[in-house]
Amino acid sequence: MHYLAEHQTFSSTQALNTAVYEHIKRNSYDLNDTARAALKQIARYAVKFAGAAHLKAETLADLIGKSVKTVRRILNKLVALGIVKKIATTRKINGGKGANIIVILPLTADDQSTVSSRAESENADVPTVQTPKIENEPSDSINLNQKHVKDTVAVPAEVLKNSLPTEIYNAMSRYFDAVDIYKYYGLLLRAKASVDPALMIEHDPEPFVDAWYKTILAAKLQRIRRFDDYVYILFQRAASEVKRRKMRAKMASFEAFIEAE
Repeated sequence: MHYLAEHQTFSSTQALNTAVYEHIKRNSYDLNDTARAALKQIARYAVKFAGAAHLKAETLADLIGKSVKTVRRILNKLVALGIVKKIATTRKINGGKGANIIVILPLTADDQSTVSSRAESENADVPTVQTPKIENEPSDSINLNQKHVKDTVAVPAEVLKNSLPTEIYNAMSRYFDAVDIYKYYGLLLRAKASVDPALMIEHDPEPFVDAWYKTILAAKLQRIRRFDDYVYILFQRAASEVKRRKMRAKMASFEAFIEAE
């Protein structure tokens, strides 16, 4: 029997993923992007024996691109929040200290009851994601203050499929789940608004999709240090390009009108 089997905390990978999403949601104010990334990486290593991973701090640091000191601080925070527990191991050969077994903890019965009752009370007064748009509201907007949108971070990417322009959703969902898609689409909207709030993404999505894939490529080639800052700048440039196209189209229409007179 594999030594990790006795530390398994979930019956399936699906149950593990659901718990991770719920942990992230319930601790959204205590977990920064780095902590969320670390937790997701731990979950990926904890699939075979759902919930348990034998993972060195050095390995986790490499996976998320942070220092070992930062990773140890994150792990201590995850332990303090009741999201994971660490089990010390010893090396068989010399009896020295080995890598910790990191166990992702399931939600307690009280936590699950609280989540369920909170969801019921919130959903009683909150419209669904497909609520008709307010008059004059841009069709590519997501109201960041709406609880029903905030709650979608606890479920897979597919929940956002009908809330984003198709081309943008298809591009982002290849790489990220709902939590990150929500965040990066928010960055896109802010970048667009800084150039021209009236621009409609679905009318000309190609520059934004191109900006997204350029950022993904740059990240894979390790040419950038801060993904969020880089993609925001490229989204701004994409918005500027869309605005220039819009102005050129208006000018062409005006010139055609003049020539027809």
